[in-house]
Amino acid sequence: MEIMPPDTGNRDPQTGTLIRLRGLYPSLKTALRKVADVILRQPEMVIYASVNEVAAESTVSEATVMRFCRILGFKGFQDFKIALAREMVITAAPLHEEVGGEDVAAIIRTVFQTNRAALQDTLEILETGAMQEAAQILLNARHVMVVGVGGSGPAVTYAGNRFLLLGLRASLYTDFSLMLMAASLLSREDAVLAISNLGTTREVVETVGLAREKAARVVCITNNSLSPLARTCKPALVTASREVTLPEEAVASLTCQISILDALFALMAAAPEAQARATLEGMEKALITGGVRRDPAQ
Repeated sequence: MEIMPPDTGNRDPQTGTLIRLRGLYPSLKTALRKVADVILRQPEMVIYASVNEVAAESTVSEATVMRFCRILGFKGFQDFKIALAREMVITAAPLHEEVGGEDVAAIIRTVFQTNRAALQDTLEILETGAMQEAAQILLNARHVMVVGVGGSGPAVTYAGNRFLLLGLRASLYTDFSLMLMAASLLSREDAVLAISNLGTTREVVETVGLAREKAARVVCITNNSLSPLARTCKPALVTASREVTLPEEAVASLTCQISILDALFALMAAAPEAQARATLEGMEKALITGGVRRDPAQ
């Protein structure tokens, strides 16, 4: 399957180059990964290198390097280098220090720095238009189905709790069998919010596929904009947590998912539809209360 560049919506495609590359990395083919490895390992060298030199360092053809740049959303290698140079102007301190088992302050600092970096990176690449579209889809849906498995389970529960505060009809699923049964009952008036860090989880991808067959709208939160899940959902809300190699990085992934859910909640709560719904519910309660007071039995 041909890998297509991610839709950048209203976001400048020449921002967060290395951030987006880390997210896309798991979906890249072998030759493209060789180019990515060189860039992630030696970004300063790439800025001053020619396309021939990068190709030679990566042991791939020049055409592969050019294709790599287009997948990231650039017209060519020169545009990619300019964006990379801009990004390299801001240098970040290393997140993971050599800490001993007794160095409590350093461990705590590392966790906070990891979360902060993940949130900053996510904000850098998050598309405003995609967030607005997702908020409208969820708010206007007759019923919202939230799905996720494994490490995304806590985010699923959190989303459900937030949606209930808005008066939305929402159901939460972390079991594959229940997901499929629920998805088979969806219609075009319903929506699915799928949460998966890698975007390759079979249970979630298959559930979303079935939901689309039922004409339901599908939204996802994932770390990989080229993943099968992201290509199936519209819109796809992309986080920027790094590849999980340490426990604090797994927490950073969840932190990014929760922050996107909080932002969605804020957008939905501020929407005119939510205000109208709150007013209508208030009127219904008043009518019910008034009816009770007029009951002859009282």
